[in-house]
Amino acid sequence: MSTLIEFIKALIPGFQSQKQLDEAYLAESADVYDLERRMRDIDLTSRNNAKNLVFGTMMP
Repeated sequence: MSTLIEFIKALIPGFQSQKQLDEAYLAESADVYDLERRMRDIDLTSRNNAKNLVFGTMMP
């Protein structure tokens, strides 16, 4: 399965994982307070996306 994923990544050169995008977003923070705000933002976004995914796939 991982070979298939690596092949797909090779086909799309600009492909970045969500983790890489989040790390780049956090790296742009100006100070500790901005970093903490960005961390909360990522946490909230990932929770909302996970909730929508679960309920979206479980509902008829």
